[in-house]
Amino acid sequence: MKELKQRLLYFAKTLKEHTEYIDSYSMGHLEISAAKTKESTMNEIGEYLLEILELDDKTFKNWLAQEEDE
Repeated sequence: MKELKQRLLYFAKTLKEHTEYIDSYSMGHLEISAAKTKESTMNEIGEYLLEILELDDKTFKNWLAQEEDE
């Protein structure tokens, strides 16, 4: 289980720090916009995953219980 968490932490950090290659000379405005949106989305997913992985077990179980109650 510890190895899985380490892999997930690595994955989350990789997502959070991801940068898309943007070449303003060869890419059009739409392509640049799509690349920036992709980068932003990956960064946000990484941040959310890190937040979840940093929760202690008790807090996470309470969070899951609240989700089930809704």
